[in-house]
Amino acid sequence: MRSYIFRAIRREPDGMLGPDLYRQAFEAAGDADAVAAAKRIDLDLAELGANAVYVTAEDGRAIWSLHAQDFPDPSV
Repeated sequence: MRSYIFRAIRREPDGMLGPDLYRQAFEAAGDADAVAAAKRIDLDLAELGANAVYVTAEDGRAIWSLHAQDFPDPSV
């Protein structure tokens, strides 16, 4: 198993990333399994003030991200 970190953050319009608003370490067999596990994490991003989520590998490289413009608009 490999270690990963799921992070919810605020990404500014200029692309700057703020501090972690939520952080959860977890293990998965590989990158694909880590992405699948991250998709199952249930968070209210609006309540956190987050507009992006990232999964990073142990070495710090991002393996998956999802930004607010990628989320379906719940008001529609």
